[in-house]
Amino acid sequence: MYIDNVTFIFTQTNLYKSTLSDQLIIEQIRNKNEKVFESVFKEYFKVLTIYAKKYVLDLDTAKDITQETFVKLYEKRDELVIHTSLKSFLYTAVRNRCLDYIKLHKIRQQHKDAILYESSTYTEDEDTDLIRYTELQEKIHKIIKTLPAQNQKIFILSRFGGKSNQEIADELSLSKRTVETHISNALKKIKISVAISFIYLIIKFL
Repeated sequence: MYIDNVTFIFTQTNLYKSTLSDQLIIEQIRNKNEKVFESVFKEYFKVLTIYAKKYVLDLDTAKDITQETFVKLYEKRDELVIHTSLKSFLYTAVRNRCLDYIKLHKIRQQHKDAILYESSTYTEDEDTDLIRYTELQEKIHKIIKTLPAQNQKIFILSRFGGKSNQEIADELSLSKRTVETHISNALKKIKISVAISFIYLIIKFL
C-alpha cells in the first residue's frame, strides 16, 4: 500500500522533487516500481536527447544513446547507488555514453578532438550551463506549443523559418503590423514563462 501511494503521488503530479526525495525515487526504482521508472523516463528522455545531440550531432543517434542509458539503468536497477542527484546522475551517464560513442566511431575528427579536449578541461559550471541551456530550449518549445494556433504559426515562421515579417504577412494575407503584434505577444509569453535564471538565453530569439 505504501508503494502504491508513492506511485500515485509521483505519477499524478510529475513534480517528484517537491514530493519525494531523489533517494526515495531511487529506492522505488530498486524495488522494481515500474510506474516510478516510467515517470522518470518520461520526465527526462526528451531533454536528455537534446543534450546528447549537442555531442553527437545526430538526433537519431542521440535518441539511441539516451534510450541505452535508461535500458542500462533498468537492467542494473538492483545495484543502483547514486551519490549525487538523480538529475546529475542521468546527465553524466548520457554525457559519458556520448563521449564513448565519439571515441568508437571517430565522428568528424575535428569535432571529436574538440569534444574530447573540452571533456578533459571542462568544469562543473560549464556542464551545468549546457544542461540549463538544453532545458531552456525544451521549455521554450513547450511554451510555443501553448500559443494560439495563428500566433504559434507566425512565431515559428519568423524564428525557425527565417522569414521576414513582410514575407509572413504576404503568405498569410495579413498586415505587417498584425504579424509584428503576434511575434511581440509570443515573445512576452516566453519571457514571462521562462525562469529568471535562464532569461539571458532568450536573446537568441530576439
